[in-house]
Amino acid sequence: MDPSFNTCLPSSPCPGRRIWSVDDIRRADRDAGRYYFSRNTMRAFRSRVGDKIHIGPGGIYFVTSEQREWNTERRYTVRQFNMATCGVDTVGEFMQYDTNPQAHRAAARFARF
Repeated sequence: MDPSFNTCLPSSPCPGRRIWSVDDIRRADRDAGRYYFSRNTMRAFRSRVGDKIHIGPGGIYFVTSEQREWNTERRYTVRQFNMATCGVDTVGEFMQYDTNPQAHRAAARFARF
């Protein structure tokens, strides 16, 4: 794999950091002073983060699931780790996908291009 696909930019808050897992993304987010993965943020959106990431020329992507209310179905969102800011961006619409496999297929597609 080309190392530039998963290495934070020199000008980012986490320069040169290599990203291989969701745990790496969590650490980079925290070290950059962000709160995307904080317990309170995750609880507020009833969010869960999967373990699988998709790395390629198009970037680093992963999938989260959210639930609007405790008695509603979970829906899935594709997220991109931003190599310039060490933050997380939503790709497409929030809760866009009905199933986890749909979201992962989309994330894999985004990573390829």
